Amino acid sequence: MPNITACFPEQVPAIKAFFTEILSEPSVEHVVTKHVVYQGTYYHLFAFTAHTFFVLERNHTPLPQLVINAITPAVEDLFYVCRASLQHSQVVSEVERRKQAEQQLTFIAFHDQLTGLPNRTHLINELNQHIELCQHHELSGAIIYIDLDSFRDINDSLGHLVGDELLCQVAQRLQKICLEQEVLGRFSGNAFVILCPSQLNLPQYLELLLRKVHQCFSSNYLIDDRSIDVNASIGVTYFSASSCDAYTVYMQADLAMSKAKVSTGTSSVFYQQDMEKQTRRRYLLDTDMRKALTQQDFFMVAQPQVNQLGEIIGAELLIRWQHSQLGFISPDEFIGIAEKTGFIIPLGEWIFEQACLCITSLQTLPLKNPIKLAINVSAKQFYQVDFIERISVIINKHHIKVSDIELELTESAMLEDIDLAVAKITALKQIGFELSIDDFGTGYSSLSYLKHLPVDKIKIDRSFVSLIDKRDDSRAIVEATMLIARTFKLGLIAEGVETQAEVDTLIGIGCHAFQGYFFHKPMPIDDFFNLLAN
Repeated sequence: MPNITACFPEQVPAIKAFFTEILSEPSVEHVVTKHVVYQGTYYHLFAFTAHTFFVLERNHTPLPQLVINAITPAVEDLFYVCRASLQHSQVVSEVERRKQAEQQLTFIAFHDQLTGLPNRTHLINELNQHIELCQHHELSGAIIYIDLDSFRDINDSLGHLVGDELLCQVAQRLQKICLEQEVLGRFSGNAFVILCPSQLNLPQYLELLLRKVHQCFSSNYLIDDRSIDVNASIGVTYFSASSCDAYTVYMQADLAMSKAKVSTGTSSVFYQQDMEKQTRRRYLLDTDMRKALTQQDFFMVAQPQVNQLGEIIGAELLIRWQHSQLGFISPDEFIGIAEKTGFIIPLGEWIFEQACLCITSLQTLPLKNPIKLAINVSAKQFYQVDFIERISVIINKHHIKVSDIELELTESAMLEDIDLAVAKITALKQIGFELSIDDFGTGYSSLSYLKHLPVDKIKIDRSFVSLIDKRDDSRAIVEATMLIARTFKLGLIAEGVETQAEVDTLIGIGCHAFQGYFFHKPMPIDDFFNLLAN
């Protein structure tokens, strides 16, 4: 019997030449044979297609042709079996590879690449399944919507790498407080969601879980040796068999989260049905505000400021909106929306333009003493990089004196960036503006920053003026404010004066300038001009 050995082409040049010849030809579906003698050894070569070879080795004498003819069909059958096995193995490998690829694609499609958590699509599908379970088993569950506050500021100031690491650390803390039945996911850029399945004691269960969520933001996050304080706004809503779909439930949680945004620190708010109505109104007003500016639905009113003799010494210009369908819209409502959407910037420039027009008209009146008009400047407008350039263009356009306009800034606006506020106020003063602090005392520690701000006047907030004749605490605050004004040589005016008793008390403690309903309500500009003329 011949020996069967492992034979490599490098061992026998003739065999190597045969392999090369076979590999260079098109594949054939039959066995090709060849005999090679090398150093006294007889090699019987069998080739089938371009990738299957079989070699028999015999010493001294070759195999008879009859044996070769008998072996050839068996070798051919063996080749067929080997090829089928190889093809089967290849198919299995390909199926396995495709299966792994599909699993990877499925994971990518339903998970967030940064944190590895379920993504928005996964969360929506998961919630729809839970709503369906509620319909069959009379269950109910809850959604906790967690939005990181001021995350954009972190990205802008510290960089996106720090922002990404912060998101990962938040995800890790939240994962530690979630049990197996809860689904934690990243719903959007800086928003996470915890889907809570039905619990027999759902309110108590939620109370405990929310306490744990709050604790995730009670301590700072450490990133690259930098300690970052992060707060979150949390919205909570229930879902049950009566819930329409996942999108509606998530929208409700988002609305509740938006309500939580108005609070300081980490806070949570439960969804209420009237939130949707409020949201629709906010959306309508935001849309209509932009039309109102071009349709001249906004207008200005003036509230005179007087001295202790009742003589008009100035006025504050205030914006009003008479909606074509909804009627009068309170400034407290639409100014907040404009601040949030950024529309306050074009609106603020329109107010500045109107103030210039009013001053131009005032110059035509035979006034004994000059009247200064004050306008409010929002924080967003004030901190614009080109704020001073923008208002200077408007002033130059109307050829008025800068000193005729007084800019009012709230205390909280100045404290957003005290160094930048000082620089901007200094620049405004250099070109002739006067500036006052509105709502003084409602912000933080006033003395700690007032010495740095080169302002001209303090306006005492109405919350301290109201019932000052009856409340010792209000009187003490106003007296302290007056001492501050005298110390820093600042003007002083009391806002929101509504009764004679308040006037008498204020005069008694040394305040001699007032603004409020007791003297004059806000009035149309033409009425204000007539009042001055008469």
